[in-house]
Amino acid sequence: MDDISIPRMAHLVFIRSPYAHAKINKVDASEALRMPGVLAVVDGRQIAAACKPIQTFINQIRYFGIAVEKTLYFGEPVAMVAASSLEDAYDAAEHVHVEYEPLPAVIDPSEAGNGPVLHEPMGSNTVLRKTFSFGDVARAFREADKVVEERFNFKRYAASPIEPCGVIADYRADGSLTVYDNQQTPQLFRRLVSASLGIPYEKIRFIEPDVGGGFGVKIMLYPYVVLVSYMSRLLKRPVKWVETRREHLAAMAHNSNRVIDVEMAFRSDGRVLGYRTYFTEDCGAYVRPPDPGGVIRSLMTYTGCYDIRNVEVGLEVVVTNKCPTGPVRGYGCQHAYFALERTMDIAARALNLKPEEIRRINLVREQPYRTVFGSLYDGGDYEAVLQKALELAEVEKYRNRPYTGVGLACVVEPAATNLARNRLLFNNLKTSGSAEGAVVRLNEMGEVVVAIASIPNGQGHETVAAEIAAKTLGTSPDKVEVLHGDTGLVYPSPYGGTWGSRFSVMTVAAVRKACEKLREKIVKISAALLEAAPEDLEISDGAVHVRGSNVSLTFAELAAKVYRDTVALKGLDTSLYAECFYNFPNFGTGEAGEFNMSATYGNSAHVAVVEVDPETYVVKILRYVAVHDCGRILNREIVEGQVLGGVVQGIGATLYEEIAYGDDGVLLTTSFADYLLPTAVEAPEILLDHLETPSLFSELGSKGMGEGPMIPVAAALANAVEDALKTGIKSSHIHPSLLWRSAARKT
Repeated sequence: MDDISIPRMAHLVFIRSPYAHAKINKVDASEALRMPGVLAVVDGRQIAAACKPIQTFINQIRYFGIAVEKTLYFGEPVAMVAASSLEDAYDAAEHVHVEYEPLPAVIDPSEAGNGPVLHEPMGSNTVLRKTFSFGDVARAFREADKVVEERFNFKRYAASPIEPCGVIADYRADGSLTVYDNQQTPQLFRRLVSASLGIPYEKIRFIEPDVGGGFGVKIMLYPYVVLVSYMSRLLKRPVKWVETRREHLAAMAHNSNRVIDVEMAFRSDGRVLGYRTYFTEDCGAYVRPPDPGGVIRSLMTYTGCYDIRNVEVGLEVVVTNKCPTGPVRGYGCQHAYFALERTMDIAARALNLKPEEIRRINLVREQPYRTVFGSLYDGGDYEAVLQKALELAEVEKYRNRPYTGVGLACVVEPAATNLARNRLLFNNLKTSGSAEGAVVRLNEMGEVVVAIASIPNGQGHETVAAEIAAKTLGTSPDKVEVLHGDTGLVYPSPYGGTWGSRFSVMTVAAVRKACEKLREKIVKISAALLEAAPEDLEISDGAVHVRGSNVSLTFAELAAKVYRDTVALKGLDTSLYAECFYNFPNFGTGEAGEFNMSATYGNSAHVAVVEVDPETYVVKILRYVAVHDCGRILNREIVEGQVLGGVVQGIGATLYEEIAYGDDGVLLTTSFADYLLPTAVEAPEILLDHLETPSLFSELGSKGMGEGPMIPVAAALANAVEDALKTGIKSSHIHPSLLWRSAARKT
């Protein structure tokens, strides 16, 4: 983003709140406006007067992306300065004087109901409350031989991509707006930008250059798109803002923190009879789209790999004086699996079973399998995946060693979302499915051009899309160009983009089906030119061949004829263009438990072997094993890269990274000096293996897996550390000081 420059471009910086909660009495920009190069200073009241609120799922919360009248979290934008140069903008920002009146801050989600109300129209800091119940939960607990009860805390962390977020807005005199940014879902949020700014949808174009990593945080709509675009319209010139690392850690989006109370009922042989949870989801100061999607996504595979039919889930979503949350790789699933997989280990010890034994007793055996929430698992051998992971980890070699522990976690990853899932929390929504489009054409040189709405950010989408198009059309991948990242060029899929591990299920299916349509056209036109029956033609090596002869027509010759000799083909449909808007075949709608919430369900088993230093309580990973079944593997190198990256990211979130706030709501981890990322030194050797169980329903037999490698890591590591120290691990963030205090209490 920072490499892009447009003539007459102004630069923008934000003045941000030093308080978690404060009334804004006055914003005085008079001194700043007299400084060299300054073009404008805009505060939240001006934005609220000129723009409509950004649409959210909670109508009572008015959200403009900038503080209006009071600030609700440390780092929230309060005003913005535009100047001719970035240096002038920074200098002027120091001379914008804001008069604050500090207010008490709500930090602990468990105490949100006792603090001052953040959004007065809500009347409460609890913005949503729901309960789901399936089967006979009360009877299951009455008949149980053992009930395990525990409270877990899943902590906040940040996505921390290499490239922070950024926006360049270019509003033109004709009323059009071109936005350059690095988000993953421009199609999904273009409508929201249009509604907030009052700019017609068709006049808004998003261009996404190469994205330097996303990990979920770039799925959400940047509120800064609205703010920077407003400034561009005000100044009638392009305006650029690029996020600093401190801004990213303080004010873009965090993975949500969740407090989870668990009760699980067992027979004496380890069979789960019932599962009851209540959790509080802390979404920070605002519930911004797509939140509270993490809550819903965790319900999609809430019972994991296990056959549990008596389930009750109570939940509440609260707001606190912290940075708003958003998608981070795994998006809610890691929270749910931390509680589920930790509880399975605790129960195994209580029932004198090995961790793998209690899991085997409860695994889903036959598929397709419909969970109580309605998700339709589409194939997989969960026991085989677990067994392969145990063998690769050589677990018996490490058991019963002092200060050494073995931890397991088995998960199912939902991929390619059916957005009807949102009706679980919001009954009035009309959305369902999440179809994906693709466009393919043969250009004048006989080369294939594919346009997709997916936004690659390091996953190799261009490689896989080119391989699928080449295979379907009978040409070489180097003869395929893949276009993406421009809403003016690609198929206008309203849900298009990179989110929910959908590429390998939805995008590839749309590409193949569009290519199949183009192939039919190529055969039909070639049959006329070669004076042969369509059934006698075959395509290979970028040419159409008549079987049993030396007669052929290359794609280049075909294209030259179609585009340059049009009279000769008069009467034929000579369009060398095809498109497909693909919807997954078994999505549906209905009440909770009645419809499939995701297209595919990959599964994995992770095994962590750790050693804890008895003096420093530093955790060392001796061995880490990840075995995944993501259906038919489309590109093994890319899949293994995803697994390696996901595991290391999970290790960081568990052992190194934690977003920490003081009691006053001021962020304590504002840079990589105190928000610690794992480096190559901390990354252990990771042993990988795969099963390939093709999906029963997806077009290519593939399943999504981009988020799956991170989901089990916190649970596997926590189980391993608890096994090493024989002390309870209640937090997803495992720090030596936490372990030391836990050990001290035990002694």
